[in-house]
Amino acid sequence: MATGNSRAVSGALRKFAELRKGRSARALANDLARLQAQQGLRGLAHRAAFEAERALALPAPPPAAPPPINRTATHAFDVVFSELYDPSDEILRANRDVVRRFEERPGQVETATWFIPYFNHVYFGGIHTIFRFMNWMKTEHGVAHRVVIYDHPDLTDKAVREPIASVFPALGDIDIVLPPKGRAPYVNFDELPESDIALCSIWYSAYPLLRFNKTKAKFYFVQDFEPSFYPAGTLYAMAEATYRFGFAGIVNTPGLGELYRSYSNPTVAFTPAVDWVHPEQHSTKAPGQPVQVVIYGRPSTDRNAFELLASTCHKVKRQFGEGVRILSAGEDWDPVEFNLNGIVENLGLLNTLDDVRNLYTSSDIGVCCMFSKHPSYQPLEYLASGMAVVTNVNPSTSWLLRDEENCLLAEPLPSVMAEAIGRLICDPELRAKTSSAGAELVATFDWQTEFAGVWRFIVGEDSL
Repeated sequence: MATGNSRAVSGALRKFAELRKGRSARALANDLARLQAQQGLRGLAHRAAFEAERALALPAPPPAAPPPINRTATHAFDVVFSELYDPSDEILRANRDVVRRFEERPGQVETATWFIPYFNHVYFGGIHTIFRFMNWMKTEHGVAHRVVIYDHPDLTDKAVREPIASVFPALGDIDIVLPPKGRAPYVNFDELPESDIALCSIWYSAYPLLRFNKTKAKFYFVQDFEPSFYPAGTLYAMAEATYRFGFAGIVNTPGLGELYRSYSNPTVAFTPAVDWVHPEQHSTKAPGQPVQVVIYGRPSTDRNAFELLASTCHKVKRQFGEGVRILSAGEDWDPVEFNLNGIVENLGLLNTLDDVRNLYTSSDIGVCCMFSKHPSYQPLEYLASGMAVVTNVNPSTSWLLRDEENCLLAEPLPSVMAEAIGRLICDPELRAKTSSAGAELVATFDWQTEFAGVWRFIVGEDSL
């Protein structure tokens, strides 16, 4: 009992100390007297009660441990329980009634509604290409855009508009629609005005477009085979189901275009361009200067095979030591955590295209892996920067990457990839040959030409 009383007294003294907030007894008395003079006894009583309630309250629980990396992007495990991602057969039928009339699409497009999930970086390849195309449509054809971001609970117009306008000033006045407070993801799009065309981007934005029928044509801006982002299962099935919604495809790269067309969807494919081409080669190094290798290192993205690249880097560094410097870009992570300290220097997520260009044009060899149906932008940017490229064998990217001609292709095995990198380190002439051919190829790709072809498809001028 005595122990319990001592504990109670000790607790009371701690609470009183919290009330005093470090003040001496005299200072506390002076503060209370001043408060009484200013607000009277009622004010003094209110303040005393407020402070006592805070001091006597139970301590706040410790913060929860951070969750592990969520490999389902913005979606939690129970995404399938969300109303947005569980359309009824009636919703599917209403969508089919619209997409069946695709051949009747308007020859003149003045308005476009885009369904885009929350994004936090305008320079990411996919979202940057979308806004680039929106900018082209507005400046070339006067299209008025409406962007519907349906899945973030507390975004502000300013937080969305300013990053977009900082990169594409012509889009500074686009209409931005955000979900009502506390109602994300939003499912009722009836209040949106009609538009000539409507478009979605990544697979989860196809579900809002499925429900929006106040348009004459629906388009799917496809930039990867997104079902392969997940193991075969629920999310794979939900992503793959969107390819049967019947939306016409605007597809990034020819290989991916063939795949989307195989779902019986009208499709146009475009080849992405690079804003810079730097043909100077890095085939000679000053004596003692290391060959600089850049890897696209993203631990959170399975399709970029970070573990494979990590093992490859160990082998390269073991063989060449100080003769090679390996840098990583693409994501923030600690080399110590992945046993890469002293092997790889991580530059993290580069914030501007100038940062990307400066790194690539000062490097010699670019290494990346991609195991979905899209090459990603890395090999294109590597080649445009005058780098020699090593990447994995992938039949879906053979339209771009040709072994021993403009790159070295390797089986996805650490020893084999390390050997390919080693060949380029030891053979400046091979570096020069492959990088030169790659830079010449990439220089033939042009955004204006590619987007003009997409536009002809949108308005029905091409029978693609």
